[in-house]
Amino acid sequence: MSLVLVADDEPAVLEVLSQVVEDLGHDVVQARDGEEALGLARDRLPQLVVTDHMMPRLSGVDLCRRMKQEAQLKDVPVILLSAVLPQGAPEAFAFLHKPFEITDFESVIRQSLASSPGPRAAPAESPVGALGQWVARTLQGPLETAREQLRRLEGSLSAEDRGALATLDVQLRSMESMGRNLRDLAWLSSGDATVLRGDLDLGQQLRDAVATHGDHVSFEPPEAPIVVQADPSRIRQVFDVLLSNAVRQGRAEVALEVSPTQVQVHVKDAGPGLPASTLAHLFSPFQPGADGVWGLELYVASELARLQGGALSVESRPGQGATFSLMLPRPH
Repeated sequence: MSLVLVADDEPAVLEVLSQVVEDLGHDVVQARDGEEALGLARDRLPQLVVTDHMMPRLSGVDLCRRMKQEAQLKDVPVILLSAVLPQGAPEAFAFLHKPFEITDFESVIRQSLASSPGPRAAPAESPVGALGQWVARTLQGPLETAREQLRRLEGSLSAEDRGALATLDVQLRSMESMGRNLRDLAWLSSGDATVLRGDLDLGQQLRDAVATHGDHVSFEPPEAPIVVQADPSRIRQVFDVLLSNAVRQGRAEVALEVSPTQVQVHVKDAGPGLPASTLAHLFSPFQPGADGVWGLELYVASELARLQGGALSVESRPGQGATFSLMLPRPH
């Protein structure tokens, strides 16, 4: 008997896939999006992962890539399912194009488990890493229940109640972000944190990140590709942190500075600026944020930049906002 992690954002599909795996005599743990799947994989160390590609927060392909970065997960076979990808992804062990026959699915499960390294003991964690994993797991169930209740209430409330619902949604997203940051803290403190660096068009990545914030961010995309050596999902994570923090202060401006040896991404906000006492510890873990909440986002972002040969810095003056800068080296 093996432990199989099944990830799909469609509840009906998730149940069908899980039932097939259980009928083959294996235990199943379920995830409803890519981030949840990654956290469960780190926690439970499954012998096989079955994942849909089109999922919120982290796609199936990105899940494969993130697993390849971690010593305890890099050899776990992944079955990637998709109706949009024609041939799967090289990071996945096997691929099935939707729709597929159940008999084909069963066959691929058997083949994948035959190549699985088998059960592994979890490595000893640091106290901070263990605490981060425990809190993230503890938050997961209540947050999912709350999210399901919010979806149930949508469309059946008055305008005033919909406003309250939107406020609750913002708070839930904040708590979900805290859970993700705690998992990343545990990963970073494990000593095994690595990233998969490859050629990446930084301008396109930044354009996609800016698009999620609508008219709140001004940015003039470069005309030609700007190639750096970076991990796309982790660089996007850094961009999301910087842009979200800036947008909370109102409008944000993004600019690129390119030289033959490096690229700098500058994200300037319209806030009141940061005091010198805050700047000195801004990228340290468990420092208070602008809203008084002790956070991890900037620490995680700075560590992700460091793992890719880059650095995160900030400049700020009272009354003139703050400018966060991400530096990444260019390939020779």
